[in-house]
Amino acid sequence: MIIVLLMYVESVKSEIPLAPALYVFGDSIFDSGNNNVLPTLAKADFKPYGSNFDGGRATGRFTNGKTVADFIAEFLGLPFSPPYLSLRGSLKLTGLNYASGSCGILPYTGNFIRLYRLGARKIIMFEIGPIGCIPSFTKKLRHNGRCNEEYNALAVIFNNQLSEMLKNLTSTLQGSVFILGHGHWLGYDAIINPSTYGLMDPASPCCITWGNGTSACIPELVPCRDADKHYFWDGYHLTETIYSVIATKCFNGTSLCIPKNIRELVED
Repeated sequence: MIIVLLMYVESVKSEIPLAPALYVFGDSIFDSGNNNVLPTLAKADFKPYGSNFDGGRATGRFTNGKTVADFIAEFLGLPFSPPYLSLRGSLKLTGLNYASGSCGILPYTGNFIRLYRLGARKIIMFEIGPIGCIPSFTKKLRHNGRCNEEYNALAVIFNNQLSEMLKNLTSTLQGSVFILGHGHWLGYDAIINPSTYGLMDPASPCCITWGNGTSACIPELVPCRDADKHYFWDGYHLTETIYSVIATKCFNGTSLCIPKNIRELVED
């Protein structure tokens, strides 16, 4: 589950960014390097992670290229939100990335009231994706079809409650707008109907992983050559291709992010 915060902007001009800053909270889906300096086994600071990012440079992102947050930053005309733990000295901030692989939701970072008091007014929160479809589960558990639907059903229960909570927050926190990113249905549809998204393999990781395709990439081993045709990068995370689809539809589309897309959000 990912939270992206867009700070309030009064006007929009074509020659300036559409928003002054982008703040990112979440887990490994959006981690841009915070775990590089943490005492944890959940790291992505080695090849083949980053194979398609800025000349094949591993940055700590748990994918082959950009994350959803990176694409959104580009669409807004902002630089990538730097990992909070990488900051050295003073700099002009256009956002920060607090996402950390294998993290949970802490009261300190998950408290919307606290964030509201700090000035956050435009917030996007993505649903839990179809967790019953990730290789870490599908290659270990019994299931009919491509996914374990019992796990997916649990995610849907959470997502339904999340939708109601965000509607309530928008109505109770004056001047705020909470956007729900329907990542679950899009992710599931891409797995069940891969050709619609230009995918050839919606089930197996692109990189060679530990645990026979169920875990993280094995360092320095060469990944598949057609990452853009794969849904999964490793046993848990998606490829840049899927993140691009999610970010693009959330920014410009009408069905993924509701009740309005990101462009409409920042132009209000």
